[in-house]
Amino acid sequence: MKISIIGYKNHASRLENLLKDMDIRPHMWNHHTDNFTDLIGSDGILISSPNDTHVQYIKDILDISPETYIFCEKPPAVNLEELDYLDGLDSDTKDKIFFNFNRRFSYISKLVKEKDLGKPVHFNFVSSHGLAFKDTFKDNWRFTSTNELMGVYGTVAVHYIDMCIWLLGECKSININKSTYSESKLADSVTIDMKFKNGCTTNIFVSYVTPFINRSNMIFENAIVEQEGGTINLYENWNTTDENGFFKKPNKQTLLEMKSSREYYNDSLKNSLGEFVEVVKDKDSFPSEYFSKSLESNRILLSQGVNND
Repeated sequence: MKISIIGYKNHASRLENLLKDMDIRPHMWNHHTDNFTDLIGSDGILISSPNDTHVQYIKDILDISPETYIFCEKPPAVNLEELDYLDGLDSDTKDKIFFNFNRRFSYISKLVKEKDLGKPVHFNFVSSHGLAFKDTFKDNWRFTSTNELMGVYGTVAVHYIDMCIWLLGECKSININKSTYSESKLADSVTIDMKFKNGCTTNIFVSYVTPFINRSNMIFENAIVEQEGGTINLYENWNTTDENGFFKKPNKQTLLEMKSSREYYNDSLKNSLGEFVEVVKDKDSFPSEYFSKSLESNRILLSQGVNND
């Protein structure tokens, strides 16, 4: 099985290492030096390149090798024209394209899908660090573009928007606010409030200008799921009281302890990539909802107004 990666450093290298752990040695394709026809004959191609190149690479791959399975990093598209192109693909083609919303395959997503925690009430996500202050990243495409889907909004927030849609279903309303504290041309801090048809509300905050924090707090009728870094704790039973009969927080159950949020993220990435590889090996198709929900998450990013602070 031949797997190729469009990319040559950073995230592409991470994908390369994960594939090697699966006993797959991928062909690394570098757009600076290599001929695109080198990708012909690949069973699967991973697109790990700047966001605004994703759709063009999908078009190029379909032109030279329409039978090849495609693994594409999120977001799928950076404008509505690109999104409409993807939406207009035939179903057989869509069933071979996998967008890497890897938090669908995280421990928390599996827990929420499989365990009865009661109805979801409110989710809160915070993911932030100080990338915008690093001199080595001033010329990075995340900061030099004027398309907001190239920055923290389309690179980080999209993960949480998609996970909420994956777990909660139809989004009824959304409000997005952005701020810029650094010299970036794009917003470096974004807050997103969503309300879903089932009544659950969510709040997402992502930023490139604060001390590191990675935290999730998901409240259900009968449980609370908390993630801090690589640790996940569960608190169950709304009817938990102290010796005086007053409500108190339920006892903590530690379900998962990883060294860091990076290790937790890598685990979901490994699961997502493994899902792709298995389908390629079996020459099978991806469930249609994988593609449709990816576009739904992307459309929310593109169609909602964003307020400047």
